[in-house]
Amino acid sequence: MTVKSIVMTGIRKNCHRFIKKYIKSKPLMKEKKIDCNSAREICMIDLLHNLGYRSEKENEKDAWYRSPFRNETVPSFKISKKLNRWFDHGEGIGGNTLDFIIRLKNCSVKEALIYLSEDSFSFHQQQYFKEEPTSNFELIKKQNLQNQALINYLESRKISYEIARLYCFEIYYKSNGKRYFSIAFQNDSGGIELRNKYFKGSCNKKHITTIKNGSDTLNIFEGFFDFLSYLTLYPNRTNEDFIIINSTSLVEKSIKYLEDYDIIRTFFDNDSSGKNATKLIEHSCQNKLRNQSLKFKGYKDLNDYLLSIN
Repeated sequence: MTVKSIVMTGIRKNCHRFIKKYIKSKPLMKEKKIDCNSAREICMIDLLHNLGYRSEKENEKDAWYRSPFRNETVPSFKISKKLNRWFDHGEGIGGNTLDFIIRLKNCSVKEALIYLSEDSFSFHQQQYFKEEPTSNFELIKKQNLQNQALINYLESRKISYEIARLYCFEIYYKSNGKRYFSIAFQNDSGGIELRNKYFKGSCNKKHITTIKNGSDTLNIFEGFFDFLSYLTLYPNRTNEDFIIINSTSLVEKSIKYLEDYDIIRTFFDNDSSGKNATKLIEHSCQNKLRNQSLKFKGYKDLNDYLLSIN
């Protein structure tokens, strides 16, 4: 036996010992997987919300969305709240939560179950935070945006990492004893907007975010991903002023700033709440308004428009 073969044999034996030791140290991995029955019962409305889809109209029985399977302006995707089932009237198909993931991701049952069983940020584990501070939220640490999973998510939304790291950071936190991490964006009251692949929410006090650079032009966005999308599209406009309202329910908090500007651009979503927010701004600033949502008409929001660009 040559010296090289002796060395390689030793390396292989050490690798086998390490792998066996590693596997024994991870006895709970299989327990995190879910079966088909559990997957089918995951709430469809929670799932869509965590994937970034919002209902266009809703009542006690049903919720209607624009189809996640294609671009459309009239919602044709219905969720039955009682049955927890979906039906896409545009394609004449429907089913349960597992069926939805298989269709959305174009994957097998096994792959769908793996997706639904992801250890980090599995949507059925997520806790939604109220607008006021929650007693079960515990901040572990915050740092510059560097987690590769979060960077990959930004890339999947076509948002520039170089832009995002200027305005966002990442936090690690606990909620109900479980650990999470997320892209973080701070508001003017010290609250934090949270976003990752599976979750969209906030912690601590909800408020707007103002970014002032001494410009005569003010751009107003509904959420910080729309703000980041704008700067990804127009990276030379970082010297303008910005307000991110973080929720259309907070749009009135931006009114007091409007008189300081010559031009006001709004980039609200193309849905009923976005249109109402635009009207409120228009009523308050009259001929200063430039409604930019008309430029991405036919898309849900500015990031949806960004995703459509090759």
